[in-house]
Amino acid sequence: MDATLFHNPAAGDEGHSPEALVKLLRAAGLAARPCNTKGERFREALEAAQGLAIVAGGDGTVGKVATRLRDHRLPIAILPLGTANNLARALGSWGTPEAFAANWRTAQRRPLNRIRATGPWGGRRFIEAAGFGAFARAVERADQKGLKGVEAGRAAFRAVLSAAEPLRACVTIDGKGREVETLFLEVMNIGLFGPNLPLAPEAAPGDGRLDVVSLPPGRREAMLAWLEAPDAGPPPVESWRGRRIAVDWPRGPIRLDDESMPHEQPSTASLEPEAEALQVLVPPSTEIAERSSA
Repeated sequence: MDATLFHNPAAGDEGHSPEALVKLLRAAGLAARPCNTKGERFREALEAAQGLAIVAGGDGTVGKVATRLRDHRLPIAILPLGTANNLARALGSWGTPEAFAANWRTAQRRPLNRIRATGPWGGRRFIEAAGFGAFARAVERADQKGLKGVEAGRAAFRAVLSAAEPLRACVTIDGKGREVETLFLEVMNIGLFGPNLPLAPEAAPGDGRLDVVSLPPGRREAMLAWLEAPDAGPPPVESWRGRRIAVDWPRGPIRLDDESMPHEQPSTASLEPEAEALQVLVPPSTEIAERSSA
């Protein structure tokens, strides 16, 4: 089968270099052609991709490919070589490139919605989440300081959340508006966000709906405690679900996935899943992912 290997040159280790991955994939029956996602041929390769799009890297690399892929019918496989790997975890992780190479012929397909976000920046797609408030500010600061890694991301979020000012926003879900006083809002397509935090555990990335998560000011301390052990129980947030979301945000940063967006004061953002979902190849059973991660 024809395949294009989209790879982030900064991801992975020596054993998972582009050359090593191409050799592994070709031995498994995939005629893989490598493409550096930071290179000049990236857009050309997106247009020409046939058969299968294989993405080797972290969430940023997966999002870069998934949001720009022209043909939604072209299946995608994720080789998780990043830090958080939220998308691979949410959909079903292969664990290692070797597990994918050994089992890709029996893979299942899972839908992944691409979300259209319209605002002061124009129209953009995202895959993971749109953020307003404290976490969007934490992403800005982490980028400015060059912080990397799950623990560094959580520490940056705790620091910003500790001092965050409550803001009053209007959230409209499928035509029904509500005012919320909040420290942050996240409109989520998958259950995990940022540094591996299960903020919307019921979210399904291919059901055509979005989870809106808000932290009321009175739950700040509970949230800070939850951040110390996020797997111990559900997050202390309010949440709603819908297909069409509009957020009237008074001031402060806005992000789409890991990218800060230009915004006005105030800003209005409209968010809605596109009609056609992408198809992602996932392990035929969770046993493969668990075995390969052991």
